[in-house]
Amino acid sequence: MESETRYSFIVSADPQYVAEKSPQPKKLDPFSEQANSRFVNLMKSFAGTKIPDPRGGAVVDDKILGILVTGDLIDSADKNGGDYPAMQHFEWARYKSDYGLNGQGGKVPFPVYELHGNHDGPQGDTFIIKEIIERNRVRAGVVNRSKNGLHYSWDWGPLHLVNLGMFVGGGDDRREGHHYAPRGSLEFLQADLAKHVADSGRPVIISFHLHPNSSEYDWPKEDLAAFMNTIQKHNVVALFHGHTHGSPSRKLQWNGTQFGKKLPRGIDVFNCDDSGAAKTDRKNPGKAVGIKHGFLYVELIDRDGDAKDEFTVRSVATDDNWATYRWDRIWKKPAKIPNATAKPKSSE
Repeated sequence: MESETRYSFIVSADPQYVAEKSPQPKKLDPFSEQANSRFVNLMKSFAGTKIPDPRGGAVVDDKILGILVTGDLIDSADKNGGDYPAMQHFEWARYKSDYGLNGQGGKVPFPVYELHGNHDGPQGDTFIIKEIIERNRVRAGVVNRSKNGLHYSWDWGPLHLVNLGMFVGGGDDRREGHHYAPRGSLEFLQADLAKHVADSGRPVIISFHLHPNSSEYDWPKEDLAAFMNTIQKHNVVALFHGHTHGSPSRKLQWNGTQFGKKLPRGIDVFNCDDSGAAKTDRKNPGKAVGIKHGFLYVELIDRDGDAKDEFTVRSVATDDNWATYRWDRIWKKPAKIPNATAKPKSSE
C-alpha cells in the first residue's frame, strides 16, 4: 500500500488591521473588524474542512503546520503624527491577540510566521519590526536568523522555508532613487541557502511582501537579478508575496528575464491576495472598500519513491468580507523531494 507524508500549511497576506481614527482608539474600523474576525474564525475551524471535487476533493489536513503572513500586518505604521501612533499600537495589539505566535496566546490554532510589509514600516525601522525581531527569537522551529534578527528560516520535514521581509535586496538601507530598505535580506538568503540547502536538492519556499514584477523604484533591477542568480540553482517550488491584493489569488512564472503564465525554466510566483484589508469607504461612509479577500492552502506530498511526490496550491476566496467563501483554483505539479538520507553539503 502506498504511503505518504503531507506537509500542509496556509499562506496569507495583508490582514492590514486598521483602527478607528482616534487619539485613543477602542476598536477597529467596523469593516476591518468584520473581515479579520471572520477570517480568524475560519482559521479556527479550517482543519478537516471538505475540499470540493473540482478542487481535488479530500479534506484539509487536520495537522496544519502553520500560517505564513506575507506582510502588511497592520495599516498605519507607514504614517506619522496625529492619531497614527495610537492607532498603530492598537492595531498591533489586536494582530497579536488574534494570531498569537506558536499556536498559543491567540485565536489562530497553529504557529504563525509573519514578515513585514510597507504598512508595517517601509524602511524596516518601526516598533513593529522590533517586535517581529523579538518574536523571531522564540518562533517555533526557526533554524536560522539574520544578524539583525529580522529574516529567518525554518524546516518542515524536507521543505526549507525562508521569510525575507519587504523584498530581496542587498545592503541594509534604502538606496538613492529607490523606495524601500532591504535590511540585508539578500545576504541572509545567500548564506542561508548555502548552509541549509546547498546541493541537497531539497524543496525551498521563499516569501516576501512585494511582487517581484513591480517597478524598479520598488524592487531595483540589480537586486532582482541577484535574487534569481541566488535561487536558480536550487529546487525552489514557489515564491509567495503579498502587497497587491487583487482577489482571487493568482500565479505567474518568472525565469529571470520575464514574467508570464508559462515560461521555460519558470519559477512559480504566487500572489496570496489579502486576508482582511477592508475598511470604510471615505467617500461613502457606511459602505466598505476592499471586501474581496483570499488565501492559499498549500500541500507538499512526499510519497514513497520520487515519481509521485506532489506540490499543490489551492486558493480560497470571498466576495463578501468572509461572510461566505469558495474554493477558487487549484495548481498542482510534480515535486522533487530527495531521499530522506540526503544531507546538504554546505559550501561554507
